[in-house]
Amino acid sequence: MSDQTNSLAVPCPRCERPMRAGLVKTTLVVQDQIYIVEDIQAMVCDECVEQFYDEDTTDALRRLSQDGFPSAEIVREILVPVYSITPRMKRYTGIPVEEQPETAQAESSI
Repeated sequence: MSDQTNSLAVPCPRCERPMRAGLVKTTLVVQDQIYIVEDIQAMVCDECVEQFYDEDTTDALRRLSQDGFPSAEIVREILVPVYSITPRMKRYTGIPVEEQPETAQAESSI
């Protein structure tokens, strides 16, 4: 039966390893405010750690953001430490954060 399961597994578009269905969290940063969204259904690659959402999930995340992350929907709050990567960089670009491309300031998954 595991042979059938493996043959039906969807390959990861990035590394081509089999992906699995799972629940994940993601972090969204909007105007210096951090939002963590959990219980997200996704296809997950355990090899390269990529996560892929279906259209319904993407729409739900978009609506949550467009609605301004309503306080009535908060399930819990946590204290989040903030780090700078600069001390760990082998080479510093010297580009102020405000001038870096938007993708350099993009959210990251947790």
